[in-house]
Amino acid sequence: MNASALGRKIAAAAVLAVAAGVAGGAGPDAPRAGGTNRLIDSGSPYLLQHARNPVDWYPWGEEALERARRENKPIFLSVGYSSCYWCHVANRTLYSNPEIAALMNRWFVNVKVDREQRPDIDSLYMRATLLMTGSGGWPNNLFLTPDGKPFFGGSYFPPEDDDFGRPGFVTVLAAIHEDWRSRSGEIRARAEQVLAAMRSGEDAQRAQAGPARPGQWLREALRDTAARFDASHGGFRFEGRDSQFPQEPVLEMLVSALSAAPDAKALGRLSATLDAIALGGLHDHVGGGFHRYTVDRTWSVPHFEKMLYNNAQLLKVYARAWRLTRRPLYRLVASDIARYLERRMSAPEGGFYTAEDAEVDGHEGASYLWSEAEIEKVLGAEGARRLLRHYHLVPLPARRAAALAPDEERGALRVRLPLPEGTQAAEVLSRTAALRARLLAVRDSRPQPARDEKMIVGLNGMAIEALAAAGRIIGEPGYVRLARRAAERLWALAYHPGACALSHEIFRGRAQGAAFLDDYALFGAGLVALSDAGEGAVWRERALRLADDMLARFSRPDGSLATTPAERSLVMPPVESGDNPYPAGISAAIALLLRLGAEEEGTRFRKAAARVIASVRTRVEAQPGSWPTLVAAVASAPIGGSLAAAPTVPDTAAQVEVSGRVRAGPEHDEIVVAVRIASGYHVNANPASHDYLIPTEIVLDGLAPSRVAYPVPKLFRPAFARSGIKVYDGEVSIVAKLPKGALRSGRVISGVVSAQACNDEVCLPPAKLPLRVQAGTGVE
Repeated sequence: MNASALGRKIAAAAVLAVAAGVAGGAGPDAPRAGGTNRLIDSGSPYLLQHARNPVDWYPWGEEALERARRENKPIFLSVGYSSCYWCHVANRTLYSNPEIAALMNRWFVNVKVDREQRPDIDSLYMRATLLMTGSGGWPNNLFLTPDGKPFFGGSYFPPEDDDFGRPGFVTVLAAIHEDWRSRSGEIRARAEQVLAAMRSGEDAQRAQAGPARPGQWLREALRDTAARFDASHGGFRFEGRDSQFPQEPVLEMLVSALSAAPDAKALGRLSATLDAIALGGLHDHVGGGFHRYTVDRTWSVPHFEKMLYNNAQLLKVYARAWRLTRRPLYRLVASDIARYLERRMSAPEGGFYTAEDAEVDGHEGASYLWSEAEIEKVLGAEGARRLLRHYHLVPLPARRAAALAPDEERGALRVRLPLPEGTQAAEVLSRTAALRARLLAVRDSRPQPARDEKMIVGLNGMAIEALAAAGRIIGEPGYVRLARRAAERLWALAYHPGACALSHEIFRGRAQGAAFLDDYALFGAGLVALSDAGEGAVWRERALRLADDMLARFSRPDGSLATTPAERSLVMPPVESGDNPYPAGISAAIALLLRLGAEEEGTRFRKAAARVIASVRTRVEAQPGSWPTLVAAVASAPIGGSLAAAPTVPDTAAQVEVSGRVRAGPEHDEIVVAVRIASGYHVNANPASHDYLIPTEIVLDGLAPSRVAYPVPKLFRPAFARSGIKVYDGEVSIVAKLPKGALRSGRVISGVVSAQACNDEVCLPPAKLPLRVQAGTGVE
């Protein structure tokens, strides 16, 4: 349909409005003077994007609901977020059109919601859309009765009926208005049916009596990931969907499970996925960090928006995967994400922004795409040849390429596969780093995607935890300092000690909105990670305070937890359905309670965790694979007798034993330390072959040996280091030489042996093995 046809359809709809006796022109429905609407006073970047629409938008609240009831008008509810590409398209094609806006203003009370500001409303009404249509996405556009009950929903509606069979927005508006005018009773009945179906789904998953089975949950969740594994391209697919999402909670669950019990096949699935994500177009190889998802199975063509929650979780996953496997690629990727967070997502005063847009000036990916000619112009012929030997440009699919500026042949940069024989992925990234830095300098001069500069407390908690954990694992104190600076700012602005309350977000230097369950839990986990990284006990004390506040605010009489402070004002409480795309509030709360409950004084948290776990048992048992964060947390942390015993987590101490004896020499005394390594394992030599490997080392309390003689190592050639690394296996001896007479008879010598046990597949968490030797009267 061309523009004139659309105009005729709008005119026809306007005639329908007049026939129905609906007033038009100026009046209470018109935008405010100066071309703004009620959203101009909002504290949301997304709502501010719509503040100059001719649509008479309301933010969610009693004012809009009261007007709908008073005037007996349906509510048009549009839920989105600031970096949502199709939300931007809807803004340009629908809500900025004065004629379409006039119909919306005459027939409906129009409400705009930022899903990141009100995740409870987003969750509730996305569930309704999924129930009514079988699919969902953003913008999530619904029509509600005046009392907020949904009866029709969808995602983006094109302005006019299109060739794909989608009804145009004007068609939808006119049809719903006419139905409401002539058959409002039927529509209200339909809304009651939709709400009843939503409630019945919740009732079916209410907890029933019976013990939780964390080990079984984990096994079933792992089987689910194995069944969904894409053996051709990596990742975990859903049937009927070609797009690839990282599914970070699933990756985190795999890392946790493999740290507890090595499994070659599961490790293969994890490694294949992490490699594919790191080498594909999902990874921004020029500017660092990761996009949200790819539109193809090969991880090549991204949907270009970047989210804090993706990058925070991937940072933690890659750092933990490096500790597990010692693959240099994973360390490089973790460092790359940390640099991206500092460069693009970190506020100068501390804290992390929420997202970056996919588009610039209406063109998706415009700032990220390259042509070979552009690369050659920046790098020169030789530099371009060197880069494109390892990378290639993947063109966008035809429909998405149409959104680019005309006459451009540009593509997304990704690593070429397969890699040349004998070449490791880490080598490719290292060899091309300087070339990619030159591309970044030019790319930074292009118009940049808009950035959502609100700071959501829960998402910041994930970033703080990831940076603190990665800094500790990799040995980068700068990451921990960045995490601490963010935590200090959030604690100062968002926590209110007098009220024992947390705010949901910070925007333009001001805290706003009551925090949700996941804000308390995820921020608390970040503070615990800071304490674990050596930043002081004050952070754990603050985490304990947050956990107590969380239980006081969200606990229900039956032991379950509410997820929103506003659940009584909604048509029904939102129900979380799993850990996607980041941990659900319930999962994050359980994980925090179990973490704090592991301490000696944590009885109240262990008991609270047991009650919450029991309240969601039926829901988790129905689909364990949908709850990877929860099942991983519960499987690794038994709480009293309320859960089946969880498997212990093997570490280096289970595979390496040490003992010592004293030996007298003619010129010096010696402590001989026997190191016995279990069959199938080895430990790194001293000195280690690479600076990222943990060497086997002896430290004696109060004694400074004149020399420590380490054994002659063996050369081990794993897949990640073809040139080999030096290791010890079997039983070896370390000899510490001390001055003659230093080991007096009866003296007790104590110390530690630092080591990390690895096999052909994984490295276990490192350990400091205690050493105790007593010098007897009969020194050898």
